[in-house]
Amino acid sequence: MASKNVIADLNKGEKLTGSENYDVWRRKIQYLLNEQEVLETLEMAMVPPEEGNTAQHRHDKEAYDNWVKKDRCARFTMLSAMQNDLIGDFEDCTTAQAMWNELKIKFGQTNATRLRALNLKFNEYTLLPNHTMPEHLRAMKGMIKDLRNAGVELSDEQQVLAVIRSLLDPEWAHMKQLMTHSENIKTFDDISRHLELEADCNATTKKVA
Repeated sequence: MASKNVIADLNKGEKLTGSENYDVWRRKIQYLLNEQEVLETLEMAMVPPEEGNTAQHRHDKEAYDNWVKKDRCARFTMLSAMQNDLIGDFEDCTTAQAMWNELKIKFGQTNATRLRALNLKFNEYTLLPNHTMPEHLRAMKGMIKDLRNAGVELSDEQQVLAVIRSLLDPEWAHMKQLMTHSENIKTFDDISRHLELEADCNATTKKVA
């Protein structure tokens, strides 16, 4: 009965609006995910198992497929329980665990703790292997926005240097050097255009090769 009340509250508009109702929302979501038997996805994430035909390989694949279904359900539930203007900030999270952690950083910590977490995440963020360049740039733009909302206004130079630093060697080593000294790259939008064009060229070259 209680779980039905939680679902009803969420559907009637008891949705996450920000830090002002995050604590209550978090408890309700945990209860709901527990009722859906997907709560464990908030604490664990799995990677695709190696290919193979042994009994162990089949067992690992079955466990992974089961986790994927649960993880998708948990992410959908959390997104459905947010105000529309928040969905775009979290829909790119690849797992329920990542989404849960991002929500905690954004809404669930004290200002000082949150600011440290945001700075650490921004300063250590690098291009993920499974992210396209547009996805990578959207993630960094979101972090810049989060820092601004927390009272930290990064200069154009800081933003550009952070994006350059986030690119991985050796693939981007030459491009990083060029962009560091380019007079045409002064803002986040400038470097975004250059990187998306370069990423498209690299992808075309690989296809031709």
